[in-house]
Amino acid sequence: MNIVHIATRMKHHSLHSGYDRLSHFMPCKRFDGSFIFKGLGLVPDRVWGLMLRKSKLYLVPELKQEIELQVRSLFRKYGVYHFLYGENEFRSFRPPKGSKLFVTYHFPPNKFEEYFGKPTGLERANGVVVVGSNQIDFFSKWFPEDRVFFIPHGVDTEFFRPRNGGLRENKVLFVGSHLRDFDLLRRVIEKIGGKPDSPGFTIVTFRENWKVFEGLKGVELFSDIKEMKLLELYQNHAALFLPLTDATANNTLLEAASSGLPIITTDVGAVRDYLDDSSAVLIPPGRADLAVSALMDLMRDWKTREELGKRAREKIVQLDWHVIARKMTAVYEMC
Repeated sequence: MNIVHIATRMKHHSLHSGYDRLSHFMPCKRFDGSFIFKGLGLVPDRVWGLMLRKSKLYLVPELKQEIELQVRSLFRKYGVYHFLYGENEFRSFRPPKGSKLFVTYHFPPNKFEEYFGKPTGLERANGVVVVGSNQIDFFSKWFPEDRVFFIPHGVDTEFFRPRNGGLRENKVLFVGSHLRDFDLLRRVIEKIGGKPDSPGFTIVTFRENWKVFEGLKGVELFSDIKEMKLLELYQNHAALFLPLTDATANNTLLEAASSGLPIITTDVGAVRDYLDDSSAVLIPPGRADLAVSALMDLMRDWKTREELGKRAREKIVQLDWHVIARKMTAVYEMC
């Protein structure tokens, strides 16, 4: 099967993170800009901007990419065209006759509606792929439900793995920015941070979010860390506390679970597509009191932490990229 994946590498993802890792586990080509893209660069961006609807995600580089893909498809036709980040990259591309088009979407329904209103161009697609079951009903409004496929986000379980032996530090880890509940995180740290018998908190997020933690005790802040440092944090901390406002797939949850890290997170969106009550502590949204209680109970009970980490790893291994690649191949062949 002749497959091309269209995916812009997200700058904040580490080498082994992100949905575009799918391409490394399938016999496919990654679309790259060429002389056509460079030629398009001769036209000032402000001119290209006239062709764009106002968008925070689909900008001039994405427009140029689609134009080049369309031109090159006239000369080299692929059997399957798959846009891995539909929100960012897919708008106007029309697949050549006899080929197939697939688009993966990642935003939860409420956020998608906030940014885009409704999806466009789906009448040209053979299949829509979603990474959370909470997206199925939403996309079925505009696309046949029997061609909306829930295929979970994968994870590199060989890289994100538990370390061999050794005690974990008495610290709680938080990672990320997108759809994180920073208000709840701050309230929890205010209640338990900096006390003699309380765990410390390690926060990995964009530097612009650091202001959320001003004046808090027992907090260590990181930004733009190397991939091996991220793995070390997953492997060495006692627990991950990841309060969320909404969710489909979440790289941090996948990577932490794959690393055998006990997890406390919010029971929202599609979280239960990836973790359940046997593999994580799931708390109601906005409940700082329950979050504090659950976190302190977990930090006092190393046996429960060990068991949760083990079960999380066992559950997430089922979403290794090799498994997800086979599921995706089956969808390509089906449609």
